[in-house]
Amino acid sequence: MQDDLEKNQQQFETELKISDKLAVGRTVLAQERTLMATVRTSVSLISFGFTIAKFFQDLKTMKLLSDAASVPSSRIGLWLVMIGTLYIIFSTIQHELVLKSLSYEGQKKRISFTFILAILVSLLGISLVVSFYVDIFSLGLNH
Repeated sequence: MQDDLEKNQQQFETELKISDKLAVGRTVLAQERTLMATVRTSVSLISFGFTIAKFFQDLKTMKLLSDAASVPSSRIGLWLVMIGTLYIIFSTIQHELVLKSLSYEGQKKRISFTFILAILVSLLGISLVVSFYVDIFSLGLNH
């Protein structure tokens, strides 16, 4: 009888109550919202950097801006794209580490579309950074 009582008590202590499971679920959803905000911020930085670089490149092409003045502007665009890309990469890694720390035994695995989007935005950012050095998309950013 005593052994059964101890066994039931250990099982009770190791199993999460429903309120604890719901709290973990809310925390996971909050983490997803945080990653969505990170994606939004990263896309803004990447697109703003690309826009700055293309704008000053077009000014240079139309001969409205001298060659010497356009060099810093293209570098500013490159840096914004790099910052946005690194931000999304590190935030995605942090997101996965937090979710791993929140996992418990018996938890159902679910597909995170936000995580998939973050990976795609990271790949886009990396490809734009590369396009500043090698003209892979015919954007002309490497001039």
